[in-house]
Amino acid sequence: MPRFRAAAVVAAAALLMAGCATGPGLAKTNSPRRTVQAGAEATSTEPSAKQSTPAQPGKPVDPAFAAERLRLVNPCALIEKELLETVGTPSRYSSSNYTRCSNYMKDKAGKSLSITLDIGYSLTSTDLKNATKTLAGLKSGEQKLSSSCFITVVTQESPAQAVRIQVSTGTGSEAAEPCAPGRKVLEGAVRKLKGNPQKYNPSKGSPVEVDPCAIVDKATLAPVLGASPRALPFGLHQCSWTGPSAQMQLDIKTARIPKDGKFDSKSVEVDLGGGLKGYQAFKDTSYPSCELIIVRTKDASDAGEVVEFIVSGSKTKEFDRCQATQAFAKAVLPRLPAA
Repeated sequence: MPRFRAAAVVAAAALLMAGCATGPGLAKTNSPRRTVQAGAEATSTEPSAKQSTPAQPGKPVDPAFAAERLRLVNPCALIEKELLETVGTPSRYSSSNYTRCSNYMKDKAGKSLSITLDIGYSLTSTDLKNATKTLAGLKSGEQKLSSSCFITVVTQESPAQAVRIQVSTGTGSEAAEPCAPGRKVLEGAVRKLKGNPQKYNPSKGSPVEVDPCAIVDKATLAPVLGASPRALPFGLHQCSWTGPSAQMQLDIKTARIPKDGKFDSKSVEVDLGGGLKGYQAFKDTSYPSCELIIVRTKDASDAGEVVEFIVSGSKTKEFDRCQATQAFAKAVLPRLPAA
């Protein structure tokens, strides 16, 4: 069955601007500065280089990369100005979710250089198999396209996760080699991550620290998926479960909160009881689904955090998807931080 698509909700860039900006429930915290050589020269990328010790299943290769720690790390702080200046001239930072930060900058020759860093990035089995190099003392994989380079360092092997950088350069006269600056910035980011990076300081109601796979029990999933659903974590803030001809998914994410609650053109407001409301949309596709979004935090600029519940099933499986989605939400909401 196809993996759920990520909901097309544009996250509020105000949550993580300038590398240190704050959003609803995500005030910055200042940690004691630890001296790290910004952009230190990358370790050998040859397959023969020393590999890190294989991690135990379900465990990060280093405690610094534990999921509960990474969920609170501000990714923009990992590619701070001093590090980016080793490869060019930084511009404004932007972010579309908790774990991603971008800077659309210029390289030292004044050419276009776009850098995007992801932490807790989910790898496929093929990605993990192709991580035959070494960077920052960790297994690393690298893929170069015409004007882009994707580099990962493996932080956990089961399920496979990484810190990932994407570097894109211009085309034609603006073209430049993208992998070398990517290696330098990624190694600097990993070194900082191993230290004492700036973290979010969640306020009341923020779900940023929640492990979505851990807060949903089998009893909640059983009515739709049966007794033995399979959990599929994706990144640090999404989990889906599969069963016979059906799927359920929980996403925790940042979002721009629309004034009218219409996250989707088909959204309708639903009463979940206890004064709580959500915004529900049914999607009659080849794999029909019902999506329910509930706002957890929102600031004066309408930047916020939401949880999204999705129940989907093949057309041959007849059940009320929206009723099942509401039941899913009502079972999980008491386990989230109180808003």
